[in-house]
Amino acid sequence: MLPAADTIAGIATPVGIGGVGIVRISGKNAYKILARVIKLATGQAIKSHLMLHGFIVDPTTGSRLDKAMACFMQSPKSFTGEDVVEIYCHGGQAVLQEVLALVLRQGASLAGRGEFTKRAFLNSKIDLSQAEAVLDLVKAPTAKGAGLALAQLEGRLSSAINNLRSRLIKLQAEIEGQIDFSDDLPALDYNCLQNDLQAIREEIKKLLASAPSGRIYRQGLATAIIGKPNVGKSSLLNALLKEERAIVTDVPGTTRDTIEELVDINGFPLRIIDTAGLRHAKDKVEGFGIERTEKELAAADFVLAVLDRSKKLDELDLLVLSKSNDKPGVIVLNKSDLPKVMEAREFSWPMVEISALKGEGIDDLSSVIISELNKLFGQESSASVIINARHQECLARADSSLAKAAETVAQKMSAEFVAVDLKEAIVALGEVTGEIVSDEIINTIFEQFCVGK
Repeated sequence: MLPAADTIAGIATPVGIGGVGIVRISGKNAYKILARVIKLATGQAIKSHLMLHGFIVDPTTGSRLDKAMACFMQSPKSFTGEDVVEIYCHGGQAVLQEVLALVLRQGASLAGRGEFTKRAFLNSKIDLSQAEAVLDLVKAPTAKGAGLALAQLEGRLSSAINNLRSRLIKLQAEIEGQIDFSDDLPALDYNCLQNDLQAIREEIKKLLASAPSGRIYRQGLATAIIGKPNVGKSSLLNALLKEERAIVTDVPGTTRDTIEELVDINGFPLRIIDTAGLRHAKDKVEGFGIERTEKELAAADFVLAVLDRSKKLDELDLLVLSKSNDKPGVIVLNKSDLPKVMEAREFSWPMVEISALKGEGIDDLSSVIISELNKLFGQESSASVIINARHQECLARADSSLAKAAETVAQKMSAEFVAVDLKEAIVALGEVTGEIVSDEIINTIFEQFCVGK
């Protein structure tokens, strides 16, 4: 069922100044609105999927608002499945707002958050997992993350889920047939049913196993830079970012609060958190910073422990390492541009020597980080990674229901009990693609979108 407003419009490009901005229109009056507001170059006519050139004109006053391009896409061959118009204006906000206001005066309603993508879903142009992939693609922090979202948008996850769901529906039909027509059909083969359930569960478990790496590609890996004061933590952050983000001085305790930035290391998005140096606080403000450091460290997925190789290892260095030894990470021996004083020592983490100040050894550090992350998360194919927490929860529920079904089959209990568990699994898988989903979930998903998407 479509929203009450039949024809909607919104600005599809981000707020700010750019070369081009887009005003998007969708609905039965999209063609009429375009025809009213565009004055085409000589010899042109509005045809579907043909780029037009002309002026955007207020039909009431005849005043020109912008020189623009436009494209009309006739239903059903459009993103939303409806008649769609896109007007490509100059990218200043004043121009875009003027053109949007003009379109609204012609009878369109202002689009809500994600309403264009929502219409694509409601008109069966995409399923719900593909709609969510649109948002993930827009927000992807790295090219690898974008590739995973694009694979989902292309329907690879949908195909896998639909295959699993179809197989379960077939099993359910066989079981219910046995229940209804037990006198006319052969007895239920529990061994065969158990094998089928096991095969489906194994595929679901493979998808679930990809969720941790999918979360990383979607949100970024929380990576804490820790160390005692003045070992070069902020210099390391700046070296990884290739810009001066953190203040660097030779005064210990300069960083009193955490600084967080996203760094793309060979496709892995790392949310690098530069923390206050760990030591006995000299004042209340520094104490708050150190307290926050310990909280960030507790929440971190990965650690870069920075030591000053130009000085001897001391008890503060050992304290730093002891606070993070339950997490994966890399020991960064900084200040390789100075004579080495720190004695050789074996640690459980790999070690890399760098000079954060001079930018030396940063590529080596990146390579070691990637090696460690590949050990942790593997190198997933874009076809098999779950990047959405909602999908993970649905798959976990499906697997739980199938586990109960398998136990029921193992005990050779009545087929009615198996059918109940299979139905729960079928519903859970249907929620991934939107075959079975509540309006509340749909609204929650699309409220995360921006207007115009």
